[in-house]
Amino acid sequence: MAANSSIILSNIDFDTHKNTLKQYLKSQTRFQDYDFEGSNMNVLLDLLSYNTYHNMFYLNMASSEMFLDSAQIRDSVVSHAKELNYVPRSFRSAEANVNISILTSDTSKRSIAIPKGTSFTSRFNNRNFTFTTAELVTLTDYTVNANSTLTFDGSNIQLYEGYYVNDTFTFVNDGTQRFILSNRNCDIDSASVTVIEDTGANTLTYTKASSLFNIDADSQVFFVQPAENETYEITFGDGVSGRKPKDNSIVSVEYRVSNGELPNGCKTFKADSTIDGESGITITLNTAAAGGSVSESIDSIKFNAPRHFTTQERAVTTEDYENLLKQNFSEINAVSAYGGEDLNPPQFGKVFVAVDLVDVDGVPEVKRDQYYRFLKPRSPVSIDPVFVDPGYTYIELTSTVNYNLNSTKLSSEDIKTIVTSAVRQYALDNLNDFNKVFRYSQVTSAIDSAQGAIISNETSIKLFKEVTPTLGATETFDVDFQTELDTTLAESVGGFTLQSTRFTFGGERATFQDDGAGIVNIVSAATGTIITNIGTIDYESGLVQISGLNISAYEGSAIKVKAVPLSKDIRVINNIILNILEDDIRLTIRGVSQ
Repeated sequence: MAANSSIILSNIDFDTHKNTLKQYLKSQTRFQDYDFEGSNMNVLLDLLSYNTYHNMFYLNMASSEMFLDSAQIRDSVVSHAKELNYVPRSFRSAEANVNISILTSDTSKRSIAIPKGTSFTSRFNNRNFTFTTAELVTLTDYTVNANSTLTFDGSNIQLYEGYYVNDTFTFVNDGTQRFILSNRNCDIDSASVTVIEDTGANTLTYTKASSLFNIDADSQVFFVQPAENETYEITFGDGVSGRKPKDNSIVSVEYRVSNGELPNGCKTFKADSTIDGESGITITLNTAAAGGSVSESIDSIKFNAPRHFTTQERAVTTEDYENLLKQNFSEINAVSAYGGEDLNPPQFGKVFVAVDLVDVDGVPEVKRDQYYRFLKPRSPVSIDPVFVDPGYTYIELTSTVNYNLNSTKLSSEDIKTIVTSAVRQYALDNLNDFNKVFRYSQVTSAIDSAQGAIISNETSIKLFKEVTPTLGATETFDVDFQTELDTTLAESVGGFTLQSTRFTFGGERATFQDDGAGIVNIVSAATGTIITNIGTIDYESGLVQISGLNISAYEGSAIKVKAVPLSKDIRVINNIILNILEDDIRLTIRGVSQ
């Protein structure tokens, strides 16, 4: 039999494979004049081709699921992540911080207890959500009122969205039992395990462990690992690394069931029942509910699992700090960590961490404390994490866009809308994060390609930072653009390297303006005359220092201090986020006939 040299292995679909089988049979002497289309042989060829195609598809899909990068099924991705000791994020409860005051007529009370699981209701977006306390809170601070009543006050109390459920198992020491939690919406960080042994004679509390460090045969710990169908399971030690419960003991797992991101933004809370027999309960908000999220996506698991493996639950490099925070706190939009030795002057022994939260301005103090407590045990003894607020540098983009009137029926307003969307999309894809780079050529290309009728654009940029001084107070502050500034005083950008929006100084409307020699002046907005010297500007480093400023008013929500960069490619570092806002896109649309 002749060798089959006509099989094409690089592209085996149904038709291709059937044709190669035909060509092979036609190459045989006995089938040279055979009519394959009109004979029963055609049915056999169909069957062979279908079988081959099915097997090839199955093997391709099965092979893809063998690797983390190519796996598509969630259970496959989770299984590969488990090999890297990575536990995908579960549903996370939104957290709110409140103060609680309780009025009582019982003057003999010296404390009021708010038990774990005490429920509160909040209504948001036409839905009711249940919030609970995660631990016992005891109020001991009280004031005596004039009407012989007492008011007990508790501050900075954390409320977590969700309700507590309990899964109970009977431990059977057969090596095959699994403790899979029944609710897929569980917040696995809230799980607590109690083991009841010897028919209730001994009740043991097990704590969650994430590694085998400092664990021996008597350590009462449990481990969490992902299970199939987006669930989680509890495992215990083997009697060598972690204590194994006794046979026939009762295992009780309590955890909180969450609604994910839906309760984010809840601001008003009402107690569902009396607390310690008291109904006079007043709740005031410190921080609105935030941080709630659904379980981790497949793409996120693929990204985080290898990086988690490299950190090994310790923070040594700056990337470790960033990866650990991103993996464990879903409310974080962006994070930047940098060593104190990179600052001027250097601050040795410190790692500075800037965090940008989703839909939250700044970082609440309670979140700073939470992140610090998380990072400190994972940091070297001599290194102290220090959290700083993110800073923002904005780009004011001015562009004249030329388009061909003869190649489109769109109006100039339509072109303006399209170009604005293109610039905003560039900012969404490439900016609004730490350590990003603005590429001038990419933006101008995005403008040109936004619509087919656009011929060209003439684009310039300025940088600006917002300053909110206290009215009526004398203040000193720095504005650091972190880039070299243009000293050519080009007329196309206003004739000055540094300018600002208007404010009231000494009863007169004024602005900041540099003199081209490193001096920052306050000048009259009406006449342009210099009122006083107020600071300096370092054109090489981009640092502006303002001292002794005392103003009575300013336009808008802040003073915008604007500067012209020397390079049109802008790079920011450390705790600075670079962005382009829609209000800062200034477009002139000009139609030309070609």
